[in-house]
Amino acid sequence: MVQAAIGQADPEVEVQFDDCYYHIDLAQFERDGASYEFMIWQRLCWEGSCTLCKNRTGPKPVMPVKMRNSKSIFAAIKQCAKQDNFILPKISTSEAVFRILLRNGNEPMRLSQIIDELLVSWEEVLSYKTTNPASLQQMLDSENEYRISRAEAPSE
Repeated sequence: MVQAAIGQADPEVEVQFDDCYYHIDLAQFERDGASYEFMIWQRLCWEGSCTLCKNRTGPKPVMPVKMRNSKSIFAAIKQCAKQDNFILPKISTSEAVFRILLRNGNEPMRLSQIIDELLVSWEEVLSYKTTNPASLQQMLDSENEYRISRAEAPSE
């Protein structure tokens, strides 16, 4: 167990949590008959400089069938994820964690790393957003629409 005083009203209060790894479980998407690529498509900015988003006007286009499983979707999200507005305070904590994992190429991340990313993205709104490690861990360990789950530690 790791102890931390992150996002607490009282910085002297220590919260215990298991600093395990998390990732987006692609196998769970397949088992559920869901599309990971479509989840990414929905999060493209449509205003950036990536190939798919460049010079788009109007609403996001419907994902064409020929684009499904395309490497260009993954290349586009890498570009869109670099933009400052990719993880805004108005999105839910689950959505923010999903986007953090996308930005990291879905490489397994420790819970403490995810919290650090949340703190950077939400530094101006921490008064009403929580990054309590134990609460966040409980949320991520529950079944969720983003198929975020515990992961094995990456081999180094």
